[in-house]
Amino acid sequence: MSVSRNPQVVARLLLGASLIAVASPALAQDADQTDGSGLDEIVVSAQKREQNLQDVPIAISALSSAKVEQLGIKDSRDLSGLAPNVTIVQGTTSGASAVISIRGIPTPASETFGLDTANGLYVDGIYIGRSGASALDVMDIERVEVLRGPQGTLFGRNTTGGAIHFISRKPSETLRVKAEAGYGNYNAWNGRISVDPGSIMGIATSFSYSHRQRNGIVDNILQPDDSKDPGSRKSDAFRAAARIELGGTGSIQYIFDWSKISGSPTNFQLTNVSDGTFRAPIVIDGQPVVVTQQAPVKQYLAGATFAQPACAALAAPTRVWREEVCNDISSTSTDQIWGHNVQAENDFGPFKAKLTAGYRIWHNDSNSDLDGLGAFTGPQFTNASLFNGFPSALLQNLGFPVGTSNFLAGAAVPRVTQNLFDTNNKRRHKQFSTELEFSGDTDNLDWVVGGFYFWEKGSERNPQNSGFVLDTNAAVFSNTAFVGVLRGVGFPADLAAQYAPLLAPSFRATNPAQLRLVQTLATLNYSATSESTALYGQFTVYPGGRDSGLRITAGGRYTWDNKVMFRTQNGAAALATPETGEASFSKFTWNVMLGYDLADGISTYARAATGYRSGGFNAQDNALAGTTRLPSFKPENVLSFEAGVKTELFDRRLRLNVAGYHNIYKDLAVNIPLTNAPPGTFASVVGNAGKVKYTGIEVEAQAMLSDNFNIEGNFGYVDINYKEFMSGQSTTPGNPPINVASIVTPGYSSPFTANAALNMQFPLGMGEARLVGRVSYTYEDGKYSFSNDISTPFNTALKGDNRSIVDAQIGVDRIPLGGAEGELKLWVKNLTNSHDFVRGIDFGALGYAGGYYADPRTYGMSVGIRF
Repeated sequence: MSVSRNPQVVARLLLGASLIAVASPALAQDADQTDGSGLDEIVVSAQKREQNLQDVPIAISALSSAKVEQLGIKDSRDLSGLAPNVTIVQGTTSGASAVISIRGIPTPASETFGLDTANGLYVDGIYIGRSGASALDVMDIERVEVLRGPQGTLFGRNTTGGAIHFISRKPSETLRVKAEAGYGNYNAWNGRISVDPGSIMGIATSFSYSHRQRNGIVDNILQPDDSKDPGSRKSDAFRAAARIELGGTGSIQYIFDWSKISGSPTNFQLTNVSDGTFRAPIVIDGQPVVVTQQAPVKQYLAGATFAQPACAALAAPTRVWREEVCNDISSTSTDQIWGHNVQAENDFGPFKAKLTAGYRIWHNDSNSDLDGLGAFTGPQFTNASLFNGFPSALLQNLGFPVGTSNFLAGAAVPRVTQNLFDTNNKRRHKQFSTELEFSGDTDNLDWVVGGFYFWEKGSERNPQNSGFVLDTNAAVFSNTAFVGVLRGVGFPADLAAQYAPLLAPSFRATNPAQLRLVQTLATLNYSATSESTALYGQFTVYPGGRDSGLRITAGGRYTWDNKVMFRTQNGAAALATPETGEASFSKFTWNVMLGYDLADGISTYARAATGYRSGGFNAQDNALAGTTRLPSFKPENVLSFEAGVKTELFDRRLRLNVAGYHNIYKDLAVNIPLTNAPPGTFASVVGNAGKVKYTGIEVEAQAMLSDNFNIEGNFGYVDINYKEFMSGQSTTPGNPPINVASIVTPGYSSPFTANAALNMQFPLGMGEARLVGRVSYTYEDGKYSFSNDISTPFNTALKGDNRSIVDAQIGVDRIPLGGAEGELKLWVKNLTNSHDFVRGIDFGALGYAGGYYADPRTYGMSVGIRF
């Protein structure tokens, strides 16, 4: 299905075009333009060498340290909307997770270790292997580079959408101290200090510490401590770096970072419940497709008793954001992340060599309430109490003695206090990676070659407690099902078939509790190991010399992957024999780029590139029939075509970059129904059965209006057209899967994004003190959380809100304080206090759904000093 089938598309593109003059944070540009000489040059290292951003033939945005500080960026989630076609959605059960989408291609919403990301996240050259650890606190940032489009040559696998690279600053050779503190609503306060003692015995060092905390953003009426309400957060982070220069041509640098993030994740709010109405098959291209049937949760909750009367009113599902909630389980999450990074490099004259190695660990422990309800009590289903409360005479028809029948008739249906869904999780992950690269240049050639190795191991233990509302009149006392009941109490097969339609109606009519809750306890317990090795090279030729304006780049990378999964439990009981899976993949990825300078300050480029997301395992897939072998899926592949224009005009007072692209994505991993599942049941396995085409445009620009004002912004649009999505189960047993591409919706992607900002600065006549300010507007189309309504019936209802966010800040910086400088800033985020629904969870057959809202308006002030 093409998302361009929308009458608002043209209007949105016109809106985006109107922002060209104010387009994107071209982003590394500091708001500092006091010399009137035009916009500063932006230096990036996306091609393994330092280059002017305007000379790099790919779509890339960069944020300088000044911009990172100005925008208050603390982790990857703060980057959403700051580059075109880049959106980031918060995690669910972990405080350090995020779903990153670049050009319509999202990372998996699942945080399991069998699924790799589609967008790479890097910190100082180290690939962060898990999306659950992608929102780690990052300090002392020199710049952030956002690369859009597949980066399969220099960055490698799992960058089919693009890559985000955080690059930290080097320790200062001289004494440097910076400290800041702030306070805001929700009792939020933070402090950070960074100290560089200067070079001592030839070793420059840097030490940084930060602390952030706030209370929850909604009130759980069952939790008296505001610091434990949903949305509360407390984080501590420490970073130390040491660098030594070697003979003027080389250096060795070591970085240690540690962070701990704890609190109560954003509240899950119940938005939809099912009444159990039968859902007819969906007809797609003339073929009926089986759909998920939902439990009658609405009626069950209507008859349930809540432990706290105040919770009953808060149990009604609603899409309207609630300031008060009633959660009998206080959700918690604790993430600890630490890592070591070593970088050694040297310039040997004819070539340069650089070694980057890193070892990282991530621990996550969480406990989550995923129904948004307080404790409630209702009828429980058990086999032992199936006939409780039925008339004695009716039970005697089943052959029960009079005494037994009287006893059962007088026994009440048991009741249970049970949540619809709660879960806890224990994740452990460690990874090691190393990369050795060699590079050089001549009058007509730039080149880089290298090798890469990556290893990771993760384990997860995930107990789940769910309540399924069973309609016993349909599941037990229907005419068909009652045949089995009669067989169970001793009726011969022929008599059971004869008497079932005669007796079943009476049981349905006298059922003392038609709806009963089935408690299901299940645990997922597994470990996964992954190993990847790659060799790569890229060469740029300047046929007429570096001043000719023509450059041709070609590169390639060959990657070998090996993955192993070991599972000991996937249900109520541990497996008698562990289930295992092993898979190996290899892939060659390449890119070809052509750049040409049309005139001074105007360059064009064209690019063709490939990328792939590694194959793997879905930790919850059933083992292959009759074996203990886990099924695997193959890598996904993308072929991308891109063309763009990069300009700096009017004496570099306007920077305007435009890119258009077309991506062909094959072997998309989807849930494929099994054709050999038992009749009347549904089972699926993750396999490669999808094809998608992405076509988009991106515009970024920045303009200096005067020495006092500059404007910046961006917009991006992507049309996502699913061509093949073989996940439909035919209503005819044994028929092959059905292509449901025509009804597929793109998950976690905004077709249209836009951002615009006005920056201002005025000298105050006190040394270099300035009044500085910024007002920004960010727009993101609402996002789907799932791919269709077949297995997730509330998918359409759960589509996220279109987001229109206004942020503002004003302050004074460079305040002279003797030999130091001070600063004061007032800020507000989400000025209009928009309560936007941003992510949904559909529990399918369980019969309910809900989701998460973005933060309400937050505001505060900060003070700082540096020398």
